[in-house]
Amino acid sequence: MLKHLFLIIPLLFSGISLAEEADKLKQQLEQTLPGVTIDGLKKVDNTQFYEGVINGEILYFSADGRYVFQGELVSLESRTNLTEQRRVSMRKDIIDGLDEKDMIIFEPEKTAHTLTVFTDIDCVYCRKMHSEIEQYQDLGIRIRYMAYPRGGIGSESYVDAVTVWCNEDRRDAMTRAKAGEELEAKTCDNPVKAEFETGQKLDVQGTPALFMENGQMLPGYVPAERLKEILEQTSGQS
Repeated sequence: MLKHLFLIIPLLFSGISLAEEADKLKQQLEQTLPGVTIDGLKKVDNTQFYEGVINGEILYFSADGRYVFQGELVSLESRTNLTEQRRVSMRKDIIDGLDEKDMIIFEPEKTAHTLTVFTDIDCVYCRKMHSEIEQYQDLGIRIRYMAYPRGGIGSESYVDAVTVWCNEDRRDAMTRAKAGEELEAKTCDNPVKAEFETGQKLDVQGTPALFMENGQMLPGYVPAERLKEILEQTSGQS
């Protein structure tokens, strides 16, 4: 019992030391960069670098606070992209915190996988994906749509998204709009702007943008059968 206690005590002090070191570095960096808040500052393994997040961007700082670099940090030992690993973790946290009441959801009879899709009403591949929505459902893939008007806030694609989200039957409006039907413009208290901003936080560059439950992103249209394979492979790895 005492032997195990003596082994644990140095670890506790080591943890306290690392936490204090990170706090001190954070204070130093925020003095050097006034107006900037650094989130999640933590040491990168047994290196002299610290990882931090500023406005959703992952950055690396030297332990003395004199240097910063941005880019992909790869472990040569494990061949792991540590930056992408962290990026996926951050995306998962955001996706896990989303409220489904503002989404347009297409439910299969039995759900095997859930996919969060940032969509534009007018984009060609968004329409192609939605034209095959029954194929995704038949394979047990639950689609949760979020609005991402590519033209930005106030654009024609934004107005089209607001119209869909303001319809009493959002699912029907989505299907009709993506089939090319011109819907009567509607406005209401809607989540389109907030969902667009969430997409920006997730670094959505184009539509459709598909997010798996583990936070990994698939950019662009993926046929139903191929998507099922990817989802099953991914869930098998987790």
